[in-house]
Amino acid sequence: MAHRNSYMPIKDAEFIAWAKTIYRDCSENAPTWDLDQNLLDQFYELLSDATTAYENNADKELRNRASVKIKDAAFSALKSFLSTYVNTLEGNTNSPDEAIESMGLRPRHPHAHQPIPIPTEAPVLTAVVGQHHDVTVYVSTLQHGHPTERLKDGKYAGFVLKYLVEGETQWQTVVSTKLHYILIFTDAEEGKHIRIQAAWINPRIQSGPWSEEVRELIN
Repeated sequence: MAHRNSYMPIKDAEFIAWAKTIYRDCSENAPTWDLDQNLLDQFYELLSDATTAYENNADKELRNRASVKIKDAAFSALKSFLSTYVNTLEGNTNSPDEAIESMGLRPRHPHAHQPIPIPTEAPVLTAVVGQHHDVTVYVSTLQHGHPTERLKDGKYAGFVLKYLVEGETQWQTVVSTKLHYILIFTDAEEGKHIRIQAAWINPRIQSGPWSEEVRELIN
């Protein structure tokens, strides 16, 4: 199996089955392997979206251009997540080699347990509020006083985002391997403020310092 995403099955049915195997094994062994529950929850949501989109698109009576577009987007989101999540499993000393291979993952590199530098700088965070209860969060670094994209040089694997909706006490956490993430809220949350922070992550989803907090109003 080659590096990066080439270890993932190409055919849709095989990819869904492969992703379900990883989720099942990780869920069953989460306490023993000391896996992050927030990431498992995100894994479940992305896998559910991809499965539904796949099943709808596989039905000839339901398939159309829109269903194909939805399926491709759902698969892309899940693959992007898995490309980083697999790195955390490889670097986790609690997950045995035989478990890695039984899930159909690439064999663990001999130096997989060696430390990877943790980001030392905080990202610059900006948020754009939409008109349909959505907030798009962008992360960047400052260069000469201006925000600059940074993921292109391969220094970071992405960022972890945490947010808290007014009236709630539990911060929600998601991971993005891109330079932005879209948060979608409900009608009931319209008119409430949201607090947002972000931090860069390395390939094992180890985070650096948090950005300054941004506060926005959900429209």
